[in-house]
Amino acid sequence: MKNNNLYIMKQPALGKKIFDLRKQKGLTQEELVEKCNISVRTIQRIEAGETTPRSFTVKTILEALEADFNIDELENEVVINNQDKRFLTTSWIFGIIYFVIGFIELIADIFPINDDIFFIDKTSYLVIKLLSTLSFTLFFLGFLKLSKLYGAKLLGIVVYIFIVLYGISELYDVLSIDASVDALAVSVVIKSVVFGALQIIFGFSLLQLNNKLGMLIKVNAIFEIVVGVCLASIILVYLGLVILIPTVIIEIIVLYRIANK
Repeated sequence: MKNNNLYIMKQPALGKKIFDLRKQKGLTQEELVEKCNISVRTIQRIEAGETTPRSFTVKTILEALEADFNIDELENEVVINNQDKRFLTTSWIFGIIYFVIGFIELIADIFPINDDIFFIDKTSYLVIKLLSTLSFTLFFLGFLKLSKLYGAKLLGIVVYIFIVLYGISELYDVLSIDASVDALAVSVVIKSVVFGALQIIFGFSLLQLNNKLGMLIKVNAIFEIVVGVCLASIILVYLGLVILIPTVIIEIIVLYRIANK
């Protein structure tokens, strides 16, 4: 067994890991005590993160639990408290709201550009943009939380930039609602290039979490990069918008899974 690998873990991560292992084995604290001859109070304090046990005590508990570990997994262990989970839950819920509003917003944006008519009135257009900005911000704050939990500084910086630029973009759309078709077309090109480049960087920043969050975050990162390349190329912008649909869904799933760890 690689029991020594667990000694690098700090509290409360160590206690949570032992708690999870005990639950996986279907043991109560009293039953674990019988197997390792350590007091119930000691087990309770270790699992609660109130004390850091000696190496001998950890080894004894692990042997009782028949535990085996991979050092890379343990080094990347992050304990997410209930407050963080509630925050992430709020984020993925608003991710769903953003996803739904996105289709309505896309229709409202396309009609004025292509047909020189407004699909909805200006007040409704403003409300849609406000809801889109709010839901996107709360959605992406979930990734900001991940950057702090897992120490991904680049991800945090990119998320801040993303939120600010998204808000500016939505504000511009509202202020330029009466602009000419040519002016709107130019703004679409500029936004495609800027957000495409930002999407690529965002994708690479997610790759920093590959070893910590597994294959799903890697798939998310790849999708983000592909979307970014399509948007930045201009000629593949519509393909990028199509691929963006599963990309957002994966982002929501990522936050959902971490919130329910």
